Amino acid sequence: MIDQLHALAEAAGFECIGQAPATALQVRAEVRDMCAVDRCQAYGRTWTCPPACGTLDDFAARIAAHEHCVIVQTVGTMEDDFDIEGIMEAEALHKRRFAAFADAARAAAGAAPLLALGAGACTLCAQCTCPDEPCRQPERALTSMEAAGLLVSDVCAAAGIPYNHGRGTIAFTSCVLA
Repeated sequence: MIDQLHALAEAAGFECIGQAPATALQVRAEVRDMCAVDRCQAYGRTWTCPPACGTLDDFAARIAAHEHCVIVQTVGTMEDDFDIEGIMEAEALHKRRFAAFADAARAAAGAAPLLALGAGACTLCAQCTCPDEPCRQPERALTSMEAAGLLVSDVCAAAGIPYNHGRGTIAFTSCVLA
C-alpha cells in the first residue's frame, strides 16, 4: 500500500514526498494548545478543529493503528516575505491537491482504514456547519496535522524531508497514514 500511496502522491503533483513509520509520529499536547490561541480563527468553528475533532488520546490511538505515513508538500514561491497572495495561492493549490490525493488514497485502500491529516482547517465546504448541524462530508473531512497534535517539523524530520525549503518559498505539509 505504501508504494501505491507514494505513486498517488506523485500523480497529484506534490513537490516533495516522504515516508516515515507511524511509530515516529508523536502526539504532543503543546501543539494542540497552540490551536486554542485561535490564530487561524477556526478553533471551535469547524468540525475538524479542536475541540470538536476529538481528543489527543483519540488521535494517538488512531495513529498507532497504522504502520506507515506518507508526507506530502506543496512548495510555493514568494516574491518576498510579505507575499500574502503567493502564500494564499500555494495554500489553495495544496488543499486542492491534498483533497484529491486523500480521495484517491481512500479509494485505493478499499476497506483498509486510512487517516488523512491536512494543513490547516478543512475547506471542503465553503462554510462549515459547526456547531449547528452535522458535518456535510464526514467521510472526506480533513483534520489538520496540528489539531491531531503533530508538530509538522518533527514529522518532516522523521520522513527525511525539509520543513523549510529556503528563502523565497513556503511549504504546506499534509500526510496520510496507512
